[in-house]
Amino acid sequence: MFSIKVKNLEYVLFMITAMVIPLYFTDFRLKTGGVIIRLSDVLALFSISIFVLLLLKNKIVIKYPVGFNYICIFIVYCFFNALAQVGLTKAIIATVQWMLILFTLVVVYTNAVKDPEKFRAIFIKTLLVICFFTLVYHLMHGHLTSYKFLGDAKYAFALTGVILISCAYYFDDKSYLKPLIFLYPVILLSLERKGILAFHMVAFFYIFISVKPLNKFIMLALCSLTVLLLALFYDLSFLNDFTFFEYSDFEMLYLDEEQALWISNLHRQSLLTNGWDIFSTHFVFGVGPKMLPVFMSDYYINQGLALYTHNVFLDTLIEQGTIGLFLLILPYLIHVTRDAGLKNKKDKMVFIALCLYSIFMLLFMSGGAPSMVIFYLPIFKGFIANKASD
Repeated sequence: MFSIKVKNLEYVLFMITAMVIPLYFTDFRLKTGGVIIRLSDVLALFSISIFVLLLLKNKIVIKYPVGFNYICIFIVYCFFNALAQVGLTKAIIATVQWMLILFTLVVVYTNAVKDPEKFRAIFIKTLLVICFFTLVYHLMHGHLTSYKFLGDAKYAFALTGVILISCAYYFDDKSYLKPLIFLYPVILLSLERKGILAFHMVAFFYIFISVKPLNKFIMLALCSLTVLLLALFYDLSFLNDFTFFEYSDFEMLYLDEEQALWISNLHRQSLLTNGWDIFSTHFVFGVGPKMLPVFMSDYYINQGLALYTHNVFLDTLIEQGTIGLFLLILPYLIHVTRDAGLKNKKDKMVFIALCLYSIFMLLFMSGGAPSMVIFYLPIFKGFIANKASD
């Protein structure tokens, strides 16, 4: 009798874990008492509960990518750093939130390597359904472009595209590209700039490494020739005044908050400038979790402007300090030095491609569960790039 129940639990766990990561890129959430509860968080807790039960019955074995166990050091650091800076309650909340998403990744990975083909099929189909639902929602509300009104769902389009072309490359299977015939125009029409650019960066990377050496040489030669011709025959004096930022330091110092309310780039640049100023005075241990908006409020009269910086790396540096960011990246350092699987060319190329996508996206995203999924996606490439024979 128990064996039948265990089989049922294993099936339920497998189905949930194959869908829970894509569901982080939806807007299924409920706000209660100032706390946002996601459907993905509820499913994550449910899957962890089943996982622990099966673990206690010795029916499942924990699996995780090489080096990811070192994230435990960050969890310990996060708790004591928060305890010292913001008190016990916030320390517990922050630590539990981190543990939820990080342990969810482990639970999902354990099931992904158990039956990779079936897992991958459900994983990708769930993402495609989310893309379809998001598109239909916007079309029904008259938005023919700019599909950004369902929160984190706007990231699903490019993410799905990156996963599809990664699978097509890894398994040398062009059938993964068929959904892109319909998805690619949607990626462009979404007008999610960082997603569009990140997708094309990854696509170009795969194209470049897949072509013959002679074609690579020709591509590089044409690029070099173009740069040379521009340098010789085009006035490049404008580069003397080139800056990555649109607005001057003076405009940042005397910010027009009325303008910042309506001009997104002005507001975001001010957040980056002010965020860096906060970090420069708290660069070792940071200011503590959930404290960035509190410190940011000192820079604005209108408190509605005091938000996160929309840069995960800078947000983490501000709240967790350089030590915290280093401990978050530590699994990567262990992974690239110890994982024998990365010696395989295709595994290495998929890892690099996902790193390109992850780094670029996180430079323009705020912290949260979706950003942490993207943060560790290259290490957890086994969600998609994993063969049963392995």
